Amino acid sequence: MYKIMIECLDVAPGSGPQAAIDIEQEFRIHRTWHERPSCTYANGKLLLIARNNFDADGMALLDEFWDCLAAYLGEHGPMHILGVEQV
Repeated sequence: MYKIMIECLDVAPGSGPQAAIDIEQEFRIHRTWHERPSCTYANGKLLLIARNNFDADGMALLDEFWDCLAAYLGEHGPMHILGVEQV
């Protein structure tokens, strides 16, 4: 199992908190192959943390996070994989 942490920068304060709620719910309800999703907003950043058993480099979660950001935010800043750890 891998625990993956990804951030998205330059998220507007007016839309960030609601986007965090919407994205977390999207993963909980529709993308259940990623376990324990958590999405939070602080200081212009969205942080997504999730676990799965197939994404050793975090790229699958990054791709799905990008899809959600496009749907819920439209424009956003750069995204970075902060870490992938085996748990």
